[in-house]
Amino acid sequence: FLNTNHTLYNAVKKAEQDGHLLTEEARRAALHLRIDFEKGGIHLPSGKLDLVNQLNMDAHKLCREYGENIINDPGYVDIFPASRIPRQIQHLLKPIYRLTSGVSTESLGSYEDEQEKGFQIITEPRTLFSVLQLTPDEQVRKMAYLKGNSVPHANHEVLDELINSRHELAQFVRKFEASLGGKCQQLSGKIMGCKSYAEFVMQLNMASSPEVVVSFLQEMSNMVKEKADEEFNTIRNLKRDVCGQRCVDLEPWDEAYYTTMMKSSAYNLDSAVVASYFSLPQCIKGLKLLVKSLFGASFDSVPMAPGESWHPDVLKMCIHHPEEGDLGFLYLDLFSRKGKYPGCATFAIKGGRKISETEYQLPVMALVFNFSRSHDSSIVRLNHSELETLFHEFGHALHALLSRTDYQHFAGTRVALDFAETPSNLFEYYARDYRVLKKFARHYSTGEVIPEKLVKSLNGARDMFAATELQRQIFYALVDQTLFGEQLSVPRDTNSIVAHLKRQHSNEKHVEGTHMHIRFSHFLTYGAGYYSYLYAKCFAATIWKKLCQEDPLSPTTGTLLRTKLLQYGGAKEPADLLTDLVGDGIVRYHNGGIVPDVTSCLEEMKLLDDKNRHI
Repeated sequence: FLNTNHTLYNAVKKAEQDGHLLTEEARRAALHLRIDFEKGGIHLPSGKLDLVNQLNMDAHKLCREYGENIINDPGYVDIFPASRIPRQIQHLLKPIYRLTSGVSTESLGSYEDEQEKGFQIITEPRTLFSVLQLTPDEQVRKMAYLKGNSVPHANHEVLDELINSRHELAQFVRKFEASLGGKCQQLSGKIMGCKSYAEFVMQLNMASSPEVVVSFLQEMSNMVKEKADEEFNTIRNLKRDVCGQRCVDLEPWDEAYYTTMMKSSAYNLDSAVVASYFSLPQCIKGLKLLVKSLFGASFDSVPMAPGESWHPDVLKMCIHHPEEGDLGFLYLDLFSRKGKYPGCATFAIKGGRKISETEYQLPVMALVFNFSRSHDSSIVRLNHSELETLFHEFGHALHALLSRTDYQHFAGTRVALDFAETPSNLFEYYARDYRVLKKFARHYSTGEVIPEKLVKSLNGARDMFAATELQRQIFYALVDQTLFGEQLSVPRDTNSIVAHLKRQHSNEKHVEGTHMHIRFSHFLTYGAGYYSYLYAKCFAATIWKKLCQEDPLSPTTGTLLRTKLLQYGGAKEPADLLTDLVGDGIVRYHNGGIVPDVTSCLEEMKLLDDKNRHI
């Protein structure tokens, strides 16, 4: 409703028209604020504006309902006997019992019931992945996969309604525009009257249009296909060798199990050994190391006022520079607990902004994780993937805490959607570099520094099926673009759309009755924007190669990251920031939009050959 307040809107327009905005950031802020108002339909007659408001509220309500359904209906399967579940994941599951009758008790001359132990698998994504990775029993994997990919049923209807609501929101003014000739177009420019929700949300993104995004995704899909096909055949052949049957096929519930088997065999990895070097306190020291080495600042806990924290586990951290003073505050909420937000995410509590020539409002952020407390140890230990997630989210936090924008509207991660994930993806590299890890990753009991050979094995295993994982991300992005793209006059069946795209852009079979799109929460926050993760992957690969790889912890590297990238938030065009940081070649201009150069990303994944090099 603030975006439909005419007093505010008129003030923004007047500021633009008077020409008294003296800085580029001020002019950019006025433009972006006006566009936000106009995306809310403020220039429409009151009845039409009320409808746009209602559509926005409907979309928010549907997003909340979609997310709540995922939490409330994760699915479950009961497995008997308990021996079908490997010991290393039993702590993730719920023990259950059933009665088995007919056990003879000769002394009584009768029969009495006996309890048989089993496990209930709650098929929420994290538990499901562990089951698929580590369970030798194919039938258990199959049951868990089918259940986990077919719930929550209620989201079929919710997603269809969300697609329709967003489409009507984007298209609404186009319908109205036809009756007013060019007047509406003159008021709103390109912002309203879009053919699709995807077009609606991309107006200020680097890509600028769905056509640019889809072209980019299809190019990448073609580039990875040959390598992904090779990887698929390798995985399938392993299954055939293990099963002793040459005609058996690779099923969707097999991939994680056999790729994990191959990685463990090739690199002799033991998850418990890996985790022993990543105790959570040591990992927090790793965050402190980044802040100190790159930015010359400290990152320490500070006391909280009574009632300031929402849970006793929460820590309050402060980034403090010896010359500049406090730079910002960060709440860390690290552990899983009942009723808590289920994922890992960064939340802005207060954006940074210039109050006066001498006063700056410091940013305040929260990082929320769901790390599991061990049942047999007081020390929480992370696996390597969780360490990467910690560094990823910390990259988002640093983007906010180190930005120094004049206006909150551009503070930190308030940037073009297809630029927002770049800093976080970049900081994942720090979780994989031995020169960084050796400075904080120590064995929780002996203090031994993590061996370089182990780090090489972790990275080697991670890269083993890189094309398959990249292909999966491309598939997700294409599903996202298609569902929120142009709608046909005849209603579309989302299940058929997803199945068709999977057959085109993935080696994984589509199993009838499974529906990945009904619990893909990125539709909520990244609707028509999931491709941003692939943009970020490419941008981060180029930045790492050109700026960070030679000396990742160098203060010079940190200064460049801070002064040319992080401090601007969204106050400058992303393409200008990226080019200023590493020089020409990190972006390409294509059909009126901007796409990343893919060279560094594909080289890193060993996917670049002569026929792909020109793309």
